[in-house]
Amino acid sequence: EYYEHFGYTGLNVPRVMPEQFAPVYKALGYAVGREIPASAHGIYRGGLGVHLALTAMGGYLGMEVDLANVPVDNIDRNDKILFSESAGRFIVSIDPKNREVFEDIFKDLPCACVGKITGRPDFVVKGIDSKVIISVSVDSLKTAWKEPFKDLC
Repeated sequence: EYYEHFGYTGLNVPRVMPEQFAPVYKALGYAVGREIPASAHGIYRGGLGVHLALTAMGGYLGMEVDLANVPVDNIDRNDKILFSESAGRFIVSIDPKNREVFEDIFKDLPCACVGKITGRPDFVVKGIDSKVIISVSVDSLKTAWKEPFKDLC
């Protein structure tokens, strides 16, 4: 929908690459089976930014994210990182005490710590230049998310 707004719909349709994604799915399944992640959420329609926001709203958790830490190749724009709809990616939250074992499971696979859960109910995203590009309360996110459905609630 973001790219459609700019007239780019259909130019870069996400491709499913089983040979590339299978090791990631296996590693995540292994980690989940051992109850290492606190949560896992797929990234699909809307991209990373939308699903980070959904994760924050779902758990009513504040988070701070740094797009400079997102493992991407040759992308130099915040909007491309936030709204790219690439298959085979997940947002996984890990208790800090489980970080090392999780990272060992994902050794040699695309995986990075891009943020942290905070004690404040705020959703904060830093761009690739480390400047804050989004700073909003989780309550505001929920209100905006429900707005199109206000007459149905």
